[in-house]
Formats: sequence, C-alpha cells, structure tokens
Amino acid sequence: MNNENEFLDWNSGWVAEESDFTLLPEGNYPFTVTNLERKVYTGNSDKIPNGAPYAEVSCEVVGKEGKTTVKERMYLMKKFTWKLTQFFAAIGQPTVIGQPFSPNWSTVVGSKGQAKVEVNSYNDRDGNKKQNNRIKEFLKPAANAGVVQQQNTQPNYGANAQPNYGNQQQNNTPNNGQQTSGGFQPGAF
Repeated sequence: MNNENEFLDWNSGWVAEESDFTLLPEGNYPFTVTNLERKVYTGNSDKIPNGAPYAEVSCEVVGKEGKTTVKERMYLMKKFTWKLTQFFAAIGQPTVIGQPFSPNWSTVVGSKGQAKVEVNSYNDRDGNKKQNNRIKEFLKPAANAGVVQQQNTQPNYGANAQPNYGNQQQNNTPNNGQQTSGGFQPGAF
C-alpha cells in the first residue's frame, strides 16, 4: 500500500515525481478502484455525526486529457445506502432494489466501472479559487443501462427453453381429436 502520509528523512532522498493531477471536463469516464481505506469520521459537520464509519475509495479516472484520482467517501449510514448501492452496482456487484445486500469489500480494489464526473469549484484555505473533479454518479454497467431490475418470482427458462421436470412422463394416449372435460385438449396451447 502506498502511504501518502509517510515521512521523508532529512538525510536521505526520495523518488522524484510530477503532480499527476489532471482536471477532466465533465462527462462519463471509466474508472478503476486503486485503494480502499476503512475510516471513522471525526470532523465538524451537521450532516455526518462523529464516529460514522466510512470507506474512502480512490478511483483512477481516465480521459483523453490524462488521468486523475478522485477520492470518494462511502458513509455506512442508512441515509447513504443509495450511494453504496450505486457504487457496488457500478463495479459489478449487482443489487436488487428492496432486497438485502452484503458487499464483498475484499474485491473492491481493482474493480472497474463507469462514473459521471463533474468539475467542483471551491476556495482553498487561503481563499484561492480552485477546481477538482468529483464523482457525481456511479453508473450501472452498460449491459444493464435502462433495465429496471425486478424480483422474478417464477423461474426464467430463457426464450426457447422448456422446463425440465426430471422423470415426469407425458401421457401419449391419443384422444382422437376429442376435447376432454374441462376444455383441456392435450397438445393444444
């Protein structure tokens, strides 16, 4: 794990690096989760209580202008389950709305998805105007775009498949085209 807060020593050098910050224009981009840290909120907010657990997820976002890393906080709070649901669906851990879901946190790093990225304008501590990227929305995989997920209460056998009921036998006794009682005629659908 790359620890950004690791101290450098006065008496030794370091590996020279350039800033990898690139401001991407607003749009939809692919991302890869490069890091996940489990943290506890200890700040001063009216919206987030101290002690709230959250995952800080680093997403490497790639565009034609370059790549940048966007950090997102996933608060483990009921009021933010919509964002958790959105994130896990985007990285290929599909959820069914209204059903319990247990995420597989161990597979998050390295997962890929699509996100709608926006440009965020803010003032830094010195009052200077700055911009960065934020993820506005995690997008469902393209295969599921526009599809409303519903709970299926009957087995899905596919378009042309028939259910296999094991050793059940059909009654092949001819009925000479006569209709049986109750309006049922074998072989007629």
